Amino acid sequence: MNARITYKKLIIANIFMFAFSVAILEYSKLFRMSLDKHWIYSFGHNWWFMIGIPAAFLGSLILGILSLIDIKEYKFLYFIFSLIPLILFIILISV
Repeated sequence: MNARITYKKLIIANIFMFAFSVAILEYSKLFRMSLDKHWIYSFGHNWWFMIGIPAAFLGSLILGILSLIDIKEYKFLYFIFSLIPLILFIILISV
């Protein structure tokens, strides 16, 4: 079994994880006022603050630094794409 993980796959996985976390957060807001299903709202926000944001930030910073160091061609393109979760978070906070 020859599985090769590239920077492109890691960057796509990091962006997907950030988008998945935002989707969980937005879906959980539907259950904020429900007494029976308030645990969904709590789970969504706990996921966002404990897993989603730190993983996206650390992943973006690590992949950005690694792409500047290791990649020879299209270095800055990989760097910009690795910072997409950080940029999206800043945009979502400012809106």
